[in-house]
Amino acid sequence: MVETGYPGSGPLREKKKRLILVVDSDAAHLYYTGMLLQRLDYNIHTVKTADDALEVMEVALPALVLTETALTGVNGLELLKRIKRNPKTTRVPVIVYSQSESQSLKDACMREGCAAFLRKPIVPEVLYAVIQEATETRPRRYIRLNTCLGLIVGDEAEGGSSPADNCITAISENGVYINTSTPRKTGTQLPLTIFLGASRIRVEGIVLYSFKQNEGPLREPGMGIKFLHIVPEDQAFIREFIRKELTQELSHDR
Repeated sequence: MVETGYPGSGPLREKKKRLILVVDSDAAHLYYTGMLLQRLDYNIHTVKTADDALEVMEVALPALVLTETALTGVNGLELLKRIKRNPKTTRVPVIVYSQSESQSLKDACMREGCAAFLRKPIVPEVLYAVIQEATETRPRRYIRLNTCLGLIVGDEAEGGSSPADNCITAISENGVYINTSTPRKTGTQLPLTIFLGASRIRVEGIVLYSFKQNEGPLREPGMGIKFLHIVPEDQAFIREFIRKELTQELSHDR
């Protein structure tokens, strides 16, 4: 997680949410994608047709357009062309997604300047990564999930801190942010035991930044920790946990 801080590009710096315009004529897929993006901390505006999308863009430019290729009326490829050939909208990145496995369709979209071509079903971490690459000067690699998880800071065998003293408020495959009454100094290396449901994950981390009471934007004590050592199986377990949290109660079929 903690690549450059949480949740902004610096430690705990607030960041304006990006607006993403989602275009899909399938109501179930439109709902799924819109909710997923909201859980990824984006603002969204959803429409069902290319004409509606172009009308929205006449009023306000989104940070990115995410469109299905199979739209009612004007298709996604034609929408991409119109966006890229209009001087007012040409700089807006467009990500295209589709159920089609046609290589020629993908090639056509790439020639027209789409930022990425994804095939359904959309994988949350892949979608997040391509949106970050298309919209950010310092793109994040890993999804950061806002959460509330227990953990032990320090070595359990040597009397590490009680889970009641700490709470993980954000987690990714690469690190955590911890609200704690006893934040450690920047640069401190320490073991962590993270509770994910019935499982325990043990990692070694380093404190990237630390705040005492009444310090930092949140005015609460805490610290951002990057994982130094985590076994691949545990990293995959965290990835799957995040994916399930993001997609719980969501379905492509309604």
